[in-house]
Order: sequence, then structure tokens, then C-alpha cells
Amino acid sequence: MSDRPQHRRLPKLAGELLLSAALGLLLLAVCSWQRMSAMGNLSGDWQGLANLMGLRLSGTPLGAEVLQFVFAQLTLHVCFGIGAWVLAWLTERAFGIGRQRRLWLIVGWFAIATCWLLVANATLFPWSAAGVPSALLGAPLIGGARLLEILSLALMTSIGWILLMNARRTPLLQRAGRRVAIYGALAVVVFVVAGLLRTVTMADESGGADALPNIVFIGIDSLRGDVVGAGENPGITPNVDAFVRDGGQMFTDAITPLARTFPSWTSILSGRNPRQTAARENLVALGALGKFDTIAKVAQRNGYRTVFATDEVRFSNIDASFGFDQVITPTMGTADFLLGKFNDLPLSNLLVNSRLGKHWFPATYANRAAAVTYRPDTFVDRLRDEVQPSGPTFLAVHFTLPHTPYNWSAPGDQVFGRASDNSYQYSNAVIAADRQFGQLMEILERKGMLHNALVVFLSDHGEALGLPASDTLLRGPVARELLDGQRISLWGHGTSVLSPHQFATVLAMRGYGSVDLPAAFHAYDVPVSLIDIAPTVVELLGLQSTAEFEGRSLVPVFAGDARAIEALEKRPRFTESGFRTKKIESGDYDERSVLGDVATYFRMNPANGRLELRDEVMPHLIADKERAVMDRDWLLASIPNRHGAQTQIYVLVGRHDGTPRRLEGPPAPADAEAYALWQALHDEYGSELLPPAPSLRQGAAPLVSN
Repeated sequence: MSDRPQHRRLPKLAGELLLSAALGLLLLAVCSWQRMSAMGNLSGDWQGLANLMGLRLSGTPLGAEVLQFVFAQLTLHVCFGIGAWVLAWLTERAFGIGRQRRLWLIVGWFAIATCWLLVANATLFPWSAAGVPSALLGAPLIGGARLLEILSLALMTSIGWILLMNARRTPLLQRAGRRVAIYGALAVVVFVVAGLLRTVTMADESGGADALPNIVFIGIDSLRGDVVGAGENPGITPNVDAFVRDGGQMFTDAITPLARTFPSWTSILSGRNPRQTAARENLVALGALGKFDTIAKVAQRNGYRTVFATDEVRFSNIDASFGFDQVITPTMGTADFLLGKFNDLPLSNLLVNSRLGKHWFPATYANRAAAVTYRPDTFVDRLRDEVQPSGPTFLAVHFTLPHTPYNWSAPGDQVFGRASDNSYQYSNAVIAADRQFGQLMEILERKGMLHNALVVFLSDHGEALGLPASDTLLRGPVARELLDGQRISLWGHGTSVLSPHQFATVLAMRGYGSVDLPAAFHAYDVPVSLIDIAPTVVELLGLQSTAEFEGRSLVPVFAGDARAIEALEKRPRFTESGFRTKKIESGDYDERSVLGDVATYFRMNPANGRLELRDEVMPHLIADKERAVMDRDWLLASIPNRHGAQTQIYVLVGRHDGTPRRLEGPPAPADAEAYALWQALHDEYGSELLPPAPSLRQGAAPLVSN
């Protein structure tokens, strides 16, 4: 008689567990369907994603990453369902409810937990597929608490009460209760003391003032110079402003050779222009790059440990091949595009910023490109944990919050975040990135890395925000006339060399300890380029190097060398655009449409799962580039002529409100400024440049005579 109930109990238990697991999988199916609906079906713009991947999973790194992702999602949702069974069992046991009602308890607890999950996701990640950017979710309701906080308190109180009732019914727990409390208190004390000791021992790990100085590059993506304060002018970047004001050496006329992250950082590290590195676009195959030394490799040969860290790698795959011993980044390659999109599910969203999320969802953890779940503090925490100095260190960190899209997991209730205008959302992102910069500087200080160091602060490029008064050198009817009606792109970066806020960058250096830089703030209006950073570091720190740089050392500028400054003022500097689709040119950054637009430019390398620019599209992209050469006062631009084949439009424009001119042929030597820039442009780009296009203006005399 007593064995019969036992035989019946096991099948019933198995059925209950299967029901619980099925409920979890049902939640996964519904959320996945909702996510797919939000993305659109693959027969539309997202067909580009299929082309991008080549739909090849078997035998590729992407296949293994997809399998790991699927396993993680299945396990997570099954455990969520089993959790409902555990709560049902505890509830039944606590209140003496008959087992015949356990199925209803399972369904009830699952429904309660799911409701809490959806509210939590919508509150914490309002821009996610299942999110709801609602004022109700963020509004204080009872005692200043939000809806999520009220529901969480009610849920935890209920679970706590159930656990307490179970403890009262368990003789073993009754006897061990006092002992558990004592050991628990001791564990808390040990945890706190260990944390304090770790904080204390973090200091002074990098050696004293006699050691080689640490080298620290800190970049903020898309940072415009007009938002950073210099000297007496406050900006919206208080941490950066303080860094510069308290001894920074700032260059107010710095440019990037190409206003896209991968080409720009390649030039920063190599001290060379894109024509020399072959990094003419984002995601050029690493094997197609030219042979060049980087400042990271130079540092390695001089006894440095080298580290690169960034929170976004979708279009910039800086890796160990550039000379880095340690690379701290999200997952590089197609998995980033694919899994970063499909992982926008409520249950995994709550875990992606945790230590569990770091291992289970590496394509989303600390990944700014997965904007809906990105938290700035998560990336800073990752830097705190993984950057461990051991001897002299070269550390390069790149923050990407000001890059489009300008929103992230924040609810957008900050002052600038409330506005729908892109320029205000951009400002909101800049403020958050500045906070990350300040947090990183505090971490470096605690780790002892600023006791003796050279810190270089920079932006890889700027950002045009569609503001005609400041985002272009040519305005209104003048632009239409000189360019035969062709439009200058006033959005984003790398789309036009006639948009100064795209190619202008922020550049400042500051020395700590033995680094020989002026101690007081100084702003230099000397024209410089990001390719000047590497040779400057080599000379300033006396590193042994055989690297050949196109850039020039700025050390003589710090010393006030008049001849060196004059040479820099006369030196031609170059910049060029990246690929431009019609949607990108017009500022249409809707992710679905842009992905469909650019997917044909890239393909997946099956050997490493990386996205790479297709070789066959490079000639078209090179032909479509805008190019420019400039000195202190003038800029000569070469613009592809879309009205006629095999010609380009050449425009000479003053960088400081000068009168623009169109060059319909090579200028005469007597026209000194135009002649010098024309020669420099053709020396740099050679056969890539085409003959000047005749003006479309009927009966108009040439603006510049030969």
C-alpha cells in the first residue's frame, strides 16, 4: 500500500517539471517571435543580414557561437520555468495546500514571475523590443518608488514569507538557525574586509617614478571639439575639461586622415595615412593591410605590456595583430551583428550586464553596439577587472557612446535625453562618455598607473549633426553653384571632406611623474594630424624604434621651436571620406535600412567569422571618395562628379570664412596657395584623381584662370 503512492509520485513529478520547462520555452518562443516582428522579416531589408552571413554556419566560428547562444537561451528559460515549480512546491509546503493544486500553483507563479520580468525589462531597457518607453514606468507612485520597485518588494516579501514558513516547518533549520546567522554575519565581514584590502592593494602596482612611464591612449568616438571646454570655456564634458585644464597640452586644429573608426585608429597606431596602411574603409581584411609598425609593437620591443580595450567592434577590428598582448572587446565578427540583435529578449536582458552574462552572452556583454542593453558602467567595471598593470603598460581605450545610435539602456529622462532632436541626444551621449572617462581616470589612479605616465586624450573623428551653420564649409546657393547642385552630407562622419566637424578631432596630452611636458595648460593652434601621435610618443619617451612614420613629432612644439611650428603650418594634411549610401548621406540611420544598404559591401570570412570588406567593391569605393588637402588657412577638395563620368570637381575654400573658388584646371604657380595644395593633393593620391569637371553653369567664366 505504501509503495503505490511512491510509484505514482515520480511520473507526476516528471509531468510537473515538463510543464514548468514547457512554460519557460513558451516564453522564449513568444519573446523570440515578438523580437523577429520588431526586426522585420528577412525578405525585406534584413535580407541584407542573410547576404552578410552567407548563411553558412557549419564548420565556421559563427556556427559554434550560435550553438552556444541557443544552448544558453534554452537553459536560461528552462531554469526560469523550473523556478516556478520550486516556488509552487515551497508554497504548497508552507501553507499545507494539497498537491492536487500544484499545477495551478506552477502556472500562477509563472504568470507572476513573467509579469515582473516584463515590467523589469520595460523599465530597465525601455528601447528593447519588449520595452515600453512609458512615463508610468518611471514615475514615482508610492513613497517615491516606481512600479518595478513596488512589484519587486511585493514579490520578494512574498517569497521571503514563504521561505520563513518553510523554515518553521523544518526541524533541522530550526536547530541550525542561530549558527547560520552567525556564519552569515562572519561571511559578510570577510567579504567587506577583502574588498577594502583589494582597493588598497590596487594602488602603486605599476612601479615608482624611476620605472618606464606608462602610456595611456583614451579615445571617445565621434567627439566634436566644440563640446569640450578649453581654458576658460566650459563644455559639457567636465571630466575631460578638468583633465585638460589641470596641465593638458591641447591642439585646437587636429584632424583625422579618414573620419571612420578603423582607418582612424590604424593611423593613430601606425603614424601613417590611409594610403600607406591600406585601411581605406572600415573592416578592411587584416590580411589586405600594408606592412607597417605600430606604436604598440614599438612599446612591446621596449619592454611594455600592451592592452587595447573598446566597447564596440562592429566596424573596427583592432586585435592582437596590431601589437597588443591583451584585447578587451565584445565578440568580433558576424556573431556580433547576428546575436547582438537576436539577444534582445527580456530574460537574457536582465543578465547580459552580469558576470553570468559575460560568459553566456559575450556578443552582448559590455557591447555598445547592442544599444538597448548597454550600460556604460558595465564596460567601466570590465576595465577595472581586466586591466591589471604589471610593469610598464601601454593601454589604449576607446569609448563609443557618442556614436550613433545616441540612445542606450538609459531611460532617456536626462535633460538632453528627453529631446527627440539628434543634436540633443548626441549631447546626452557625450555627457555619459565623459562620465566613463572620469571613472577610468579614477581607476588608473587607484591602480597606480598615473604616478608616472603619458596620457593622450583624443577623438577618432568628429560628428556632423545636420546643422548647416557649422557642419559645412560651403553653404546655401554657393554650395549648389560650385558643386553643380551636388549635396554636401551634413550627417555622421566620413561622408564629406567639406564638413569640418566630421574630420576635426580633439587631441590633448598630459604628463605625469617623469614625463617631460609643461605642467600648465596650454592650447596650441598649430595644425596637426592624428598621425603625429605615434612619433611624438616615441620621441617624448625616448623609445628605441625603427618604425617609419609619416607623421611628425610634436615635441618641438612643446618647446616653442618656431621653425618646427612654421614647418607644421606649411605641411599639407590629408583627409578623405568613406563609403556613402544615400540613406547615410541624408542622416537616415534607421538600423534596418542601413544594414540593407551596406550589407552588399561586406561578407563573412568563414575561417575566423569576421566581417570583411569585399575585394570587388573596393575600386568602386575608392572612385566614390571625396579627398582633401589642407594647410592652416585653405582646403582643396576633390569631389566625385556624379553628373559626368571620369571627372571630379575641385573646390578651394578658406577654412576661416574664406571665399570659395572652383578650380577648372591646374592653378598657375602665381596662385601660390592653390598651386601648392593642388600639387600636394596629386602627389598623395596620384592616379586616383580624375581631371577637373567643366562647370555646368551656362556661359559662366571659369572661377580660376590658368
